[in-house]
Amino acid sequence: MRLLYCLLLVGAAGLLSSGQPGNEAASEKRVSDLLRRMTLEEKVAMLAGAGWMETVAHPRLGIPAIKMADGPMGVRSWLGTSAATSAAAKPITSTAFPSGIAMAATWDPELVQREGKTIGQEAKALGRDMLLGPTVNIARAPLWGRNFEGYGEDPYLAARLAVAYIRGVQGEGVIATVKHFAANNEEYERHRIDEKIDERALQEIYFPAFQAAVREAGVRAVMNAYNKVNGLYCAENPHLLADVLRKQWGFQGFVVSDWGSTYSTVGTVNAGMDLEMPGGEAMRTWLVRPKTKEDGNGCGFLTPEKVLPEVKAGRISVATVDEHVGRMLRAMFAMGLFDKPKTGGGAVDTPEQRAVAREAATQGIVLLKNAGNALPLDTGKLRSVAVIGPNAAVARTGGGGSSQVRPNYAVTPLDAIKERAGGRVRVEYALGVTMEGEDAKDNPRLREEAVALAKKSDAAVLVVGYAPTLESEGFDRKTLNLPAGQDELIRAVAAANKNTLVVVNAGSPVAIPWIGQAPAVLDMWYGGQEGGHGIAAVLFGDANPAGKLPVTFPKEMKDSPAYGHYPGENLRVEYAEGIYVGYRHFDTRNIEPLFPFGHGLSYTTFGYGGLQITPGSPVRVSFQVRNTGSRAGAEVAQLYLHQAKAGVDRPAKELKGFRKLVLKPGEAQTVTLTLDRSAMSYYSPAKKAWVAEPGTFEVTVGASSRDLRLRGNFELR
Repeated sequence: MRLLYCLLLVGAAGLLSSGQPGNEAASEKRVSDLLRRMTLEEKVAMLAGAGWMETVAHPRLGIPAIKMADGPMGVRSWLGTSAATSAAAKPITSTAFPSGIAMAATWDPELVQREGKTIGQEAKALGRDMLLGPTVNIARAPLWGRNFEGYGEDPYLAARLAVAYIRGVQGEGVIATVKHFAANNEEYERHRIDEKIDERALQEIYFPAFQAAVREAGVRAVMNAYNKVNGLYCAENPHLLADVLRKQWGFQGFVVSDWGSTYSTVGTVNAGMDLEMPGGEAMRTWLVRPKTKEDGNGCGFLTPEKVLPEVKAGRISVATVDEHVGRMLRAMFAMGLFDKPKTGGGAVDTPEQRAVAREAATQGIVLLKNAGNALPLDTGKLRSVAVIGPNAAVARTGGGGSSQVRPNYAVTPLDAIKERAGGRVRVEYALGVTMEGEDAKDNPRLREEAVALAKKSDAAVLVVGYAPTLESEGFDRKTLNLPAGQDELIRAVAAANKNTLVVVNAGSPVAIPWIGQAPAVLDMWYGGQEGGHGIAAVLFGDANPAGKLPVTFPKEMKDSPAYGHYPGENLRVEYAEGIYVGYRHFDTRNIEPLFPFGHGLSYTTFGYGGLQITPGSPVRVSFQVRNTGSRAGAEVAQLYLHQAKAGVDRPAKELKGFRKLVLKPGEAQTVTLTLDRSAMSYYSPAKKAWVAEPGTFEVTVGASSRDLRLRGNFELR
């Protein structure tokens, strides 16, 4: 009878508060009611997972498990390492979307929101309640193994895309998880590295995407990082979890550990981390962090056998346990997990979902160079194409690690080029060079064959880059260079065919020492399952490239702002560059990049004019963009702000607005962007507040951080 009564109570309340506006009070009553009915043992049991990707359920009270799946590039298997690879396991497949860095290159929040919505739909269809994404960590160093997962080097761009992704996912009733809080910017010794970061850099560079996820998107879960920040592990860092996340930003959701990122019991619980994952047997058989003497039987730190004695000893209060459980319940009620039937349903990898993946793959491609209008390829004049390279006949859908999605299919660049070229153009393939670490015994040999093929072809398309075995979670890249042999292959092919077009298929910037030998260079990043179709569409001009770089390409590693302070020494890394990350470093220190932040060419041209700045609160900035070429195309107009005279050192420019425009030949559109006081502010550690100082602000507008067409200024009084 008690169970029936509780279920009736919870269900009836659900009619009042399943995500409806204004029903927060009803949800709070439900949370309070359940907390009163739960035993201490039941509460404590919810602080650790029940398995690889599920929380503890309490059928007695009608509390369901939260069923999770990895993200952020699609719904990944939730079976765990051993189960997912066993012969008896049923493969879990879903749409593989482009990597986060490719989505950032679209500079298109609306498209990113559609991506998030589609992933949320697939998560629901597969019976999952929570997605572990998006990744919003800033690309501090170009060698970070997970750069491909995030949204690049700029906090403003990352924030806009994070909000869009989260709104898309949570709009489908699936909990989104913004990660990894905070400053997970390298994989090197990620379980032990201590990052020394000043508060201004944290607030201006590494926090904004998380803050926007909380305040604007209402994200329901935050995942903490493995590393230490200023001496404390993120999971037991009260400054991060209590002071910043909850007090400053008002976060109402729950904090989940990265898998195996807890290192203590009392410190973690009291600091504000709510849920340790994985749990149960999964933690015993799979432990990613180095074992310590406190591990005991290796079953985790927030399990009942660890937490209950600390509660009874008074080192953890019952009120603190209630806070943790209450935050989880609150998120579950808000997303309707108590009230919606757990039947799965819906479809995965539908034509509509594939279309979103294909559009995203195409829109994220960046045309870095196009000397002499080498692109697009003209099938009316072309008779033969040589497709060469270690990434030409393989679909590199994403980098390695927990973000890898298993799709039902994936289109290689070679297959897509053959499909698009049709019967009129002969397309032939040569490997050219083996991808480092991969077996090529079944592939045709050498560099000589590739050069010979290039010589007899009208054009040569080289697809080079990295692979999940070399660019992945768990380790950092060793070098800015392409893997062994690829630079030499490019030089040899370019010498044999003056119409050599190079496609870079990687998740981070790479060195391009042969830039003067290839007339055209494109970056397709990791394009998901439709990456091949995307690059073929751009090569043949079916799509006009519209991507813009979300990261700066340095000429060499020593130009990187992290150089000399990465990956650190003696398990400690100094973020000595402070706020000067990415283009802030290059532009303020006057260092010439290979390609600047925001750069991306088109098959058409764009003109800017008519800048008008209207002071006020907010400041309004208007200008016009016109397609001055002969093809329809998209331009990303970028607005940067600078305060020349301030009480603190400020970067030469900071991105504070952008707009993507699709224009027909001759068409013009007027863009209006607004700047509030937060856009003009810097963080003052002394005042522990954001400060907007009166003075003159310079506004620049253009096609990249280095291609600025319009200038003006206004006074902040």
